[in-house]
Amino acid sequence: MTMNNQDIFQLIVERLKTEPFLKGFKFRKRDSSFIQQEGGLRRHIELDHWTKDGVLIVYPIYMVRFDILLKWFEPYNVKSRQAQQDNPSIGFTGNMLGMQDKFTISEANLECEYSKLCGTLADCSGIVFQSYTSLHDMFEHEIIPRLEGKRALPDVGADWAFKYLTLTRIESSEDYPAVKELVLAQVHKMAERHEPNIMDYFPRLDEIISVMEQTFPTK
Repeated sequence: MTMNNQDIFQLIVERLKTEPFLKGFKFRKRDSSFIQQEGGLRRHIELDHWTKDGVLIVYPIYMVRFDILLKWFEPYNVKSRQAQQDNPSIGFTGNMLGMQDKFTISEANLECEYSKLCGTLADCSGIVFQSYTSLHDMFEHEIIPRLEGKRALPDVGADWAFKYLTLTRIESSEDYPAVKELVLAQVHKMAERHEPNIMDYFPRLDEIISVMEQTFPTK
């Protein structure tokens, strides 16, 4: 009997549940994700998927969430409660890690493609989850290169601005004034061109940052 793409995807998920590298992860059907929550740290592999030209495309995304960076911001967040709870602190696609991004899977190539998918999931999740085990790791990877002028700040979206400020405030208060200056300069540039995500928060920007600074006073 021929399998449809949903059957193929379900088979892939069931097989992945038995893979050693996903031990301790739970599968969440709502967004086709494998999730491991340890205290305030969540490791998350989402298997985004769709059908194109009759075949199944699987597009994994590898994410880490530190609740402490996001919880305080919830009263101001314009996203739905569900979206807020799913919001990662950091996320990568295979391409961002120099690995395969999308997997085109049919019944005919299932064994071969499953093997590639499984190997890539293990490699990419290993890289991301080992690189971001703590706030200190995230600070080293995301803030230091920007302080040193080696990486540009994002120029779309808004959540990153509050995450970076919170991260620096908690992890390296001595760098906080410099990071705040960089972030605010970028936010004002984005506001000048009416970047829609920033405009959701811009009128209350000072208040939001002040609340964060009071929530995480420097030592």
